[in-house]
Amino acid sequence: MSKLVYSPRIEVESAMQGKDGMGYEHFHWFEADPEVSGASIWDRIQDTEAFVAANDDVILVVFRGSSELTDWTTNFNLVRRLVPSNWGLDGLGCDVHQGFDDGVETVWNPGSAHPSGMRNIIKTLCEEEGKNRKLYLAGHSLGGALATVAAARLAFMDDVKISGMYTIGSPRVFGENMADRFDAKLNDGTRMKDKYFRCRNNNDLVTRGPLRPYKHVGTEIYFDRFGGLSTSTLLDRILGRISALLRFSLVDGANDHGAGEYIRLFKQTVIDERVPLLDKAKSLAEDAVQKVAPVDKEAAKTQKDEIETAKKAVLKASKETFVPTKIPGSVPDHKDTPEL
Repeated sequence: MSKLVYSPRIEVESAMQGKDGMGYEHFHWFEADPEVSGASIWDRIQDTEAFVAANDDVILVVFRGSSELTDWTTNFNLVRRLVPSNWGLDGLGCDVHQGFDDGVETVWNPGSAHPSGMRNIIKTLCEEEGKNRKLYLAGHSLGGALATVAAARLAFMDDVKISGMYTIGSPRVFGENMADRFDAKLNDGTRMKDKYFRCRNNNDLVTRGPLRPYKHVGTEIYFDRFGGLSTSTLLDRILGRISALLRFSLVDGANDHGAGEYIRLFKQTVIDERVPLLDKAKSLAEDAVQKVAPVDKEAAKTQKDEIETAKKAVLKASKETFVPTKIPGSVPDHKDTPEL
């Protein structure tokens, strides 16, 4: 979903709702309201795009990332500001990245670009009578930061139940105090830290900013330099950088940030996890067959060896030239043919 949202609106809508799509009955596309984004001094990231999709069981809120990786060089240094008073955290020194918060603001409330506003759409779908939908948020890169701010707004302002949150290559969003508050916030009896899974690939450039006092939130899912799930360490990141240089890759941080690279790592992780399960299933099946119809393993091995020996003999014979002589019905040699 975090990659799908980069596609044009018509393609996203078709994938979610079309005849051959995923069957989501509700689909809402959001773009930055020009009346809001035009009033902000942070116009470089006011190109927010996102969608909300829902069926009878699930609500998905997905934000698109930045269209230009180079924009991050300016976005990383934007100032922090105290969270709004309606978050219920007055006087606690909690601050949020001003640019990311403004990015969410451009789609959050009703406006000319979206009459209902994202907040109202999400709440309506969550509170619909007779439904018990689970709410999930996601995003890649800048989209991950926007999804984090949106989740904080829903949790602190409206106490909306969030079932899960998944971001890939997300930058830091909150100051230290606010980050701690976010992680500790109880949402339907579970800490937000335990609902938020933030994926990071080795030297992903975007995940390393903005610099402190900004702080990451959630539970980190880290891919090491070999592409395996591990724990982030300075040594692994240094070795990952050296490995990239030996491959003559000078943009290691940018390569590690790509949505396609994250998808490749996720697929490989699934494969790596399933292979042992398949091996175990095979072993269990063999044991079950052995119990139902016991096999003499020694005799089976002997039979297998005999078959292999026979196959080798046939293969050897097939490579030898065979000329039939003195066989009834065969063509006689030329020397035995009488002269006419």
